[in-house]
Amino acid sequence: MSRIAVFVAALAFLVALPASAQAATCTPPKYPDSGYFTSLKATKVSCSEASKVALAFHKCRTKTGDKGRCVSKVRKFSCRETRTTISTEINGRVTCSRSGGKKVTLTYQQNT
Repeated sequence: MSRIAVFVAALAFLVALPASAQAATCTPPKYPDSGYFTSLKATKVSCSEASKVALAFHKCRTKTGDKGRCVSKVRKFSCRETRTTISTEINGRVTCSRSGGKKVTLTYQQNT
């Protein structure tokens, strides 16, 4: 096979990959409290599911108060959070993942 034929075959394969295998930038859901989700990204999950994960994470995190942490799974996703805080707000970056390469990444700002 010529190099061009191999390249065309590889390109056709990449184009044929399902959209769900690609990362998608989603519209973040409305934040339930004083603040907002600033970004939402979904990999191998729908934007609808990513929004549900974001809201479930928020509910889990604020269960013990505005400055709480989520230490349990949400919608079968395990989440890791890094955050910076000042006296008036929390800025967080959260990565939630589960088997099969499914991943939801979100950022939020919450006023305290």
